[in-house]
Amino acid sequence: MKKIIVALASLISMAAMAQENTGEMQLSLKQAVENALNYSKQLQSSKHDVDIYKEKIREAISSGLPQASARLGYTTYFGAELKMGSLTSGGGAMLESMGKVFQTLPGIDIDKIVEAANNQTSGGMKMENNLQLTASVSYTLALQQLAGVKVARIAASIYETTDESATVDVKANVTDTYYAILVYKRNLDILASNLKDLEEIEKHTAHSFAAGVCEQTDVDQIHVTVAQLKNTIISTERNYDVTKRLLVLQMGLPITTRITPAESLDAMISETTIATRDSSNFDINNNVTYRQLEKSRQLNEASLKMQKMAYVPTLTASYQFTKNITGGFMSFPNLGTLTLNVPIFQGFARDSRVKQAKLEIAKTDTQMALLQDNLMQNDEQYRYELNSAIDAYLLQKENLDVARRVLDNYKNKYNQGVLSSLDLTQANTNYLSAETSYASAIMTLLQAHTKLNKLYNSFGY
Repeated sequence: MKKIIVALASLISMAAMAQENTGEMQLSLKQAVENALNYSKQLQSSKHDVDIYKEKIREAISSGLPQASARLGYTTYFGAELKMGSLTSGGGAMLESMGKVFQTLPGIDIDKIVEAANNQTSGGMKMENNLQLTASVSYTLALQQLAGVKVARIAASIYETTDESATVDVKANVTDTYYAILVYKRNLDILASNLKDLEEIEKHTAHSFAAGVCEQTDVDQIHVTVAQLKNTIISTERNYDVTKRLLVLQMGLPITTRITPAESLDAMISETTIATRDSSNFDINNNVTYRQLEKSRQLNEASLKMQKMAYVPTLTASYQFTKNITGGFMSFPNLGTLTLNVPIFQGFARDSRVKQAKLEIAKTDTQMALLQDNLMQNDEQYRYELNSAIDAYLLQKENLDVARRVLDNYKNKYNQGVLSSLDLTQANTNYLSAETSYASAIMTLLQAHTKLNKLYNSFGY
């Protein structure tokens, strides 16, 4: 119910935002992640696996519960007769002794037997068609079945951890895609502003050429630069649209949904991101992959116990009630059995399964030790990458400031007529290159931060 309320609130919020933005849905990073967690098809598939294994637990428990059944059977002898000559050939003494035995048993109609034996002219007793109701209940006490229930429970918990792992993956993927959208959006804003300036310079150069102040090559140079910039904008717009459609798919929304980011790129580069350069809060038990392997080891231990239980005897108790509705002369209404099954020798299969389970535990121990080393190494590596990304970001930010000041200076000189268009276009090219390097440094920085959050399982949403 809580999930339904959250989903409805999210839908209402999205609908309101869509109305306010002429059909485009504005999303913050947190809203994008929440939508992905609610509607992602990848997560829905993972949750189905969890539900399936929950039903497997019920199946395993049911196999250890008492079993009851009822059967209604009809038997016809097609008019056959039971020949009684062999019973009467020994005289009445045999029938008398048989009667003393059978009359103590419930469900035996001895009168019919005696009647058929004494009526030798009929040639025997005609077998009546029989409609019989049988109900039975049984219960088997087997410790191996109880151990199997524990195995099923641990297996289900593994799938729950897998679902959590898929959730972390979705958060990381949506976060990186959202970052990419912000980077493309910033690039488009920069390119559009730069194109506007270049178009003004192109007009100024054309007027200067008409006045005989500059040469045709100056006009051509500016024109080519403007054309190249327009092509760059078209390519960036395509990447921007493709990345937004990717985010829509990751959120599990219809592909026709139009979205736009509600946050700025500068807001993503916060002081908390910079502050993580010297921090290390890695707790390996928070890592989903490590906990998955821990669950696998628990599963192997439970499987070992289950295989050992194959050596333990099983006890089966059953009760059967039989009622002849029509016909029949010989039945036992109540029948109970108690069976103790002691496994003695069944080849070496059980011993082999026990050894396999032990080897699986040893294998998992080795994998856990290896994973722990790898995760510790990843912690060092990712923090190193984040520190390097921060240094590169600060350097590119400074480089961008220098390139922007140089471009502004060259524009002033060009407007004063002391600088050629070739020098101006070169300065503009250097500035756009600095913008590209700066955007790349931002993306690298944010992705490095995402990798650490994924390793620590410490996303704030």
